[in-house]
Amino acid sequence: MTHTEQRDAGQGGGGRQLAILGGTGRSGRLLIDVALAAGYGLRVLARDPARLHRQDPRLVPVTGDARDPQAVATLLEGVDAVLSALGPVRGEARGDGSGVMTRAAENLVAAMSGAGVSRLISMTGAGVAQPGDQPKVFDRVIRTALRLSQPDVLRDSEGHVARLRESDLAWTVVRVPMLIDGPAQPVRAGRVGDIGPRVSRASVATFMLEQLDSDRWLRQAPAISH
Repeated sequence: MTHTEQRDAGQGGGGRQLAILGGTGRSGRLLIDVALAAGYGLRVLARDPARLHRQDPRLVPVTGDARDPQAVATLLEGVDAVLSALGPVRGEARGDGSGVMTRAAENLVAAMSGAGVSRLISMTGAGVAQPGDQPKVFDRVIRTALRLSQPDVLRDSEGHVARLRESDLAWTVVRVPMLIDGPAQPVRAGRVGDIGPRVSRASVATFMLEQLDSDRWLRQAPAISH
């Protein structure tokens, strides 16, 4: 099913199956909750499925690592779209600067093409610069701090976006500022420089899921905040 067919199926899960990466993290857990509440079936990749925060008959754990091409290929069996809440791991990058996010993107690009799955919504930090951004002083300070204190993390995040941009996938990368706890709220979406400094994880999860039925940010990387 293409992303257009998914949209035409109407709002909500409608029997559709989603693959989720990063489902054991704080943002990924909320993504699972929001997706199940919307009626989707899920296949969730986890190195240790026991770390998944809930059990549900519509949730199928897939044991594996996003850096493993075979695990990613198995995850995609029978799904209609992919959502990723993976984050970079400090000190984990290879000699070329790529880490878990970049390798996961490489594996997804290859496996999704082979599986006939095109729609991918992925999350990364607002410190990843993109064309059209108009960063303010605060934004420049944050990015400089990241470059100096966690250069491998920033390179990995940038590498993941670059791999998706080079692909033929129907991708959307959701860039987020400081993540906080709290309920889902309306968000502002646009460029870095237009958004605020914070957004709740629940708001991010809701926004990501909404993109499954929208082409508004197709092959773009919006930054969002409250």
